[in-house]
Formats: sequence, structure tokens, C-alpha cells
Amino acid sequence: LPIPHLGIIILDEEHDSSFKQDRPAPCYHARTVAQWRSQLASCPLLLGSATPALDTWTRVKNEERRAKSEERRTKNEERRTKSEADTAQSSILDLQSSILNPRSSILNPRSSILLSLPTRVHDRPHPPIHLIDMRREFLEGHRSIFSRALMQALGQLRETGQQGILFIHRRGHSTFVSCRSCGHVLECPDCDVSLTYHHTQAAAVPYLRCHYCGQGRSHPSHCPECGSPYLKHFGSGTQRVTQELTKLFPDLRFIRYDSDTTRTKGAHRALINQFAQGDADILVGTQMLTKGIDIPHVTLVGVIAADGLLHMADYRAGERTYQTLTQVAGRAGRGEQSGRVIIQTYTPSHPILMAIQQQQPYEFVMNYELEQRAALNYPPYSQFIVLKLSGADPTAVQQTAEKIAARIQPESLPESQCSKPQQPEPQNSEPQQADGDDESMTYELLGPAPAAILRVARRFRWQILLKCPLGMTEAIATHLRLTDLHRDCPVGVSLTIDIDPLNLL
Repeated sequence: LPIPHLGIIILDEEHDSSFKQDRPAPCYHARTVAQWRSQLASCPLLLGSATPALDTWTRVKNEERRAKSEERRTKNEERRTKSEADTAQSSILDLQSSILNPRSSILNPRSSILLSLPTRVHDRPHPPIHLIDMRREFLEGHRSIFSRALMQALGQLRETGQQGILFIHRRGHSTFVSCRSCGHVLECPDCDVSLTYHHTQAAAVPYLRCHYCGQGRSHPSHCPECGSPYLKHFGSGTQRVTQELTKLFPDLRFIRYDSDTTRTKGAHRALINQFAQGDADILVGTQMLTKGIDIPHVTLVGVIAADGLLHMADYRAGERTYQTLTQVAGRAGRGEQSGRVIIQTYTPSHPILMAIQQQQPYEFVMNYELEQRAALNYPPYSQFIVLKLSGADPTAVQQTAEKIAARIQPESLPESQCSKPQQPEPQNSEPQQADGDDESMTYELLGPAPAAILRVARRFRWQILLKCPLGMTEAIATHLRLTDLHRDCPVGVSLTIDIDPLNLL
């Protein structure tokens, strides 16, 4: 943007994946662009989040540690004796001063400061978090998608005049539809994924929709494979939650808040305003609920199924689950009345869920995640470059992927161009930037392999993953001339290069 005197850049909720664009090309992260822009303008960059991204938190901690070490060596100053409260207050004053005077050194764009605000606004307590074991609910004969504890809490909302939020990570009614006679699952004809069942209300016509290409079709009355009329809906989405609410709590008013109900301009704000004005008792929604909602009468947050987030095929699943559930839990108890959070799960002993329930410090959870990543040399101990190929001809896509992979094998790169892969670190150690001095230096190539979802919108997809040492992606990409690989793609096969991808599906 042509801003002649840029004073400060603020990126709120910096952990949010919406800051990353992976399609259409070019692929970039707004945080990275903001860092570049702040350096060009010599202005501070302020990244704000209650649950920072692990790579951001690690980088800032490393830079802060190096800066303190250098300060001790050069000045040999005595340890500060200020209390934690005084130190935090001093940091806040320094931050305020820097915003008013952006050219000051406290927020130098080439240095980093980690400022923690450990208490909520007005020192309000964090709401207690309860984990409900849905396995026990099932064994004791309770079959509802709402646990008994959540049903009791929902029933008390109208009596107390309070409001509640119900979170589920999927929109639609049911995740998929299957034939109970032959087991056939209704799939999108253009994608290798199941169709999601949508049924907004009793009088509406049910239909099926693909959440990848957007194709929709009417709901069949019989199985297209065997002709059986016994079709069953599996899984839950926002629509099913609202239907169950209508059956169990006919007196409760609700608003559904997902991408299906907010497609029109201004719909987001209109629905939130209705809820804030008391037009509904419950707000049912997806991840859109985790930010921008500050309603004092919300005293209950219910998470319908935490397992859907926790067990996604993504090495960041633990981090994202912690971020999402912590953010949505923070919607409760923001007013005068205390709040509570009920999380339903089939794996209550999972370390991430236990840490959330016990409200462990953020650093505790991140150290656990670092330990898991170090064992596999995953980011932030390394960096990924993913080459995504797609086309309508499956043979052409596969052959092109194999040709490109053969061309960029690690042995084709001189040792002076990249560094040795980072070895797994001991617990509580931090990822270190590669120095490029090791003589036995290389990167790791994984693939080519079909994408987790091979076909989307009639295009077949293959991927090649490069696992690079920290700070070496630019050197590796330059030497391999990755941008020239488009010349190896025949007509009809496209190539997308994504550095530091957030989505490997």
C-alpha cells in the first residue's frame, strides 16, 4: 500500500490461518509480508494473539534469548529486582511509548520483544473448563449429541437470563451419508470426498453438497448402488445441532453462525448484533465463533466434539486444537457473571485437552508440541516447501511429478547451498537457524505422492515435499530454480510452489 510515513503495523490474531493464502497463486502469509514491510519502512510490527502460532512464539523467544545473552555479555548488568507486576507494567509503558514514537528502539523491526498479559480485562477469572467423556455417556445409555451435563447447562440458560455458545467445527447437517445395506458412501462425482448432508429446517428440501468444489445435488431416496431405501446420516454439523436443540429445548431461541448463513454482505455483523441484543439464547457456529465476539451475557460455552479437530491428518492438529478451543472458551464469562466451559470428547486423557482443562500456561503446551515436532524434525525445527501439481489427466500429472522430483533430488544440490537437516532436539531446547558451515549439508525430499485428497473439481493432484533446514528455503529454491519448473509442466498440468505451507491436504 502506498503509505508514505508508515509508523506501525498491527496484525491482530496473528495465529489465524486466514492470513495465509495458498490458492490462487501466489502463495504468501500476510505475517511474512508485514515483516518485510516493517523492515523496509523501519517501523515496528506488533503481532497480537492470546494463542500465538508456534513458529512465531519460538522465533520471538529465540531472538529475545539471544538479545538478553548479548546484553549480559556486553554490559554485565545485575539482575533486575523488580517484581513481575512492575516488569509487566514497564513493558506496557514501553509498548505505549513505542506506538506513540514508532522510530524508538524498543520495537526495532530487527529485534523482538515478547509481552505477556496474563490476566483478563478487569481481572475477571477464567471460566472453569469441564471435560465430558462421551464414551461413558454412551455406556450409560445416553445417546444424544449433548451430554447430560451440557443439557442441564442449556436448560438453565432461560431461567437465568444468560446466553450460551455451542461450537462445532463442521457446517451442514451430517458429515456423510451411507447405505446401511451395502455400505456405499455418497461421494462427489468430481472429488474424492463424501458429500455433506444439508437440511436447514423441517420443511426444506434436503440436499447434498461438496465442501471442496461446491457441487450440490438432491438427496436420493434410495442407494444408487443397491437400491436400498435405508440411508443413514453420520457425523454432526451446525444444522444437526440446531435441529437437536429444537427437539430438546423448544423454548430456546438460537442463531446459526457459519459460512452458509453469512454469505451475504453484512450478514456476519447482523447476526452478531441480533445475538448481542438478546434476540437469541444460543449462538451455534463453527470456527467463526472464536474471534470478535465480546458479549457480556454469554456464560456458557459448549464444544460438541473436540475430537474432530484433534485427530485431523495434520501435524499441526494439536496446536490448532489448543488455539481454537482456548479462543472459543474465552467467549464465556466476559461480563459480570462468571462463565463455564463444557468440552465433549472421546479422548479426555489427551495431553492437549488435559492442558486446556487444567488451564496450563501457554508455554507448557508449546513445549509439549515442540517435543513432538522435534522427534520428526517438523517445523519449527525445519521448513517445508511443497510443490503442488494438478491437472485433468491423472497420468500426465503423475509423470510430471516424477520428472520434477528426479530433477531436484538432494544430491543435485552442492553442499555449499544448504545445511544439514536439524537433528531432534532434547526437551525444552529451541530450534536453531542453520549456519551453512557444515560440509555434509542437504535437504530431504519426500514424494512425489498423491495428495491426501487425490481429486478435487475433476483435477488430479500430486505433491512433492522438500524438508529444509531453518533459514535455507530461499537458498534451496534459488539453486533449484523452482520457478523454472513450470517449463517441465505440459499443457493442462499446473504447478504451485508454497513455502511454509499451512495445509498439506
